[in-house]
Amino acid sequence: MSNLSKVISLTNEEQKLLQNATELVPFLKEYGTEIDKNMHIPEEVIEKLSSAGLFKLRTPKKYGGFEVSIRAMIEIVSEVAKGNGSVGWVIQNLNGNNYSASQLLLSNVVSKIFNQVNEVRFCSVLQAIKTVVRKVEGGYLVEYGRWAFGSGSKHATHALLNLKDASGMQQDPKMQLAVVPMDEIKIIDDWHTMSLKGSASNSLEMNDVFISDEFVAYEDAEQVDESMLQHLKGEDRFKPYLFLITSLTTGISTILGLARGALEHFVEKAPHKGIAMTIHKSQAEIGHIQYKVGLAAMKIESAHLHIHRSVEILETYEKNCELLDQQNFARVQTDIGYAAMLCWEAVEMLVVESGGSVILDSNRLSQIFRDIRGGANHAFTTASTCMELYGRVLLGLEPQHIVTLSSTHVIRDTHKKELV
Repeated sequence: MSNLSKVISLTNEEQKLLQNATELVPFLKEYGTEIDKNMHIPEEVIEKLSSAGLFKLRTPKKYGGFEVSIRAMIEIVSEVAKGNGSVGWVIQNLNGNNYSASQLLLSNVVSKIFNQVNEVRFCSVLQAIKTVVRKVEGGYLVEYGRWAFGSGSKHATHALLNLKDASGMQQDPKMQLAVVPMDEIKIIDDWHTMSLKGSASNSLEMNDVFISDEFVAYEDAEQVDESMLQHLKGEDRFKPYLFLITSLTTGISTILGLARGALEHFVEKAPHKGIAMTIHKSQAEIGHIQYKVGLAAMKIESAHLHIHRSVEILETYEKNCELLDQQNFARVQTDIGYAAMLCWEAVEMLVVESGGSVILDSNRLSQIFRDIRGGANHAFTTASTCMELYGRVLLGLEPQHIVTLSSTHVIRDTHKKELV
């Protein structure tokens, strides 16, 4: 399970979606300055993305989507992010949330949601800042609720919100997720940032909103037995690891794409760019620049390998109908955080060698630098948190990460069965 592999096999349909994303990269680059200035993705960009099928990547086919694989999702979103980080962030989040919602709710409820509008897009927040929620007949009354960082909120039709705040999660780390139409939610215009400015990761607020029981899903705390996996088919076999998959599909894809975009940009410019206060006419001819480019490329490629190792772990256990043990569960989370760190380090190295003009807001590398810093600070990809998790598990200590703690019912108890 510790090998690093870069095997990627995409279906013809997935290849076409990847090509659609590639063709949009120049178009998205043109909008970079406007997106940052207005802190919003223009509607004409959203329409292009929709026409290319990029909001239906992870939506199950029975609900009108493409149901692409985890690997395909990472590659397609990464390609979008090469064009613009904010757009990549919105694409990865809305797609990941669509998949999560489709897996959490009863199929008849999901069908009802996806048949309401032409294209369903879910934003989400997996922990509230503050909630006051009462159980009432037939559902829940949210007397007050506020959630931070609802990425893609301005382009979403629905939200998937954890009704628990930090206090509630500390008491019981099982999420209580509610599906709410965006017209029931007030979007607070508080996303004023240095990074991912167009992602519309605004705070969301609700006052006196009733949510029917059928639109509230719970993490099943019942221990999952491996014999249960034998009866699951296709995508359903990944269902026990929904939030681990969320970490992959809505956590790392854009970060990888931003790093790839930074390297491509630097390599394109270097032959025609000198170094101020020197007689050098081309960065590409200078030894220490060659070294930095090579090192940056290896960091990005290493990140890619770690990402695909984590997918390989999931796929291998799914194929064998086995539950992940805690070490491999933590390894997947840590691969993601480590990959984010490598991508950030690669971009930072290239920025250092880009001269004084890199501080201009209009400089493409400056935008990538800001966007990847924000992405790498996400709770799913914060390297220090992930490294701590892995270290704790290797040392035989209890994990500290909410994703791990809330998934104990789908992690193999190695005290009962030895790891194969």
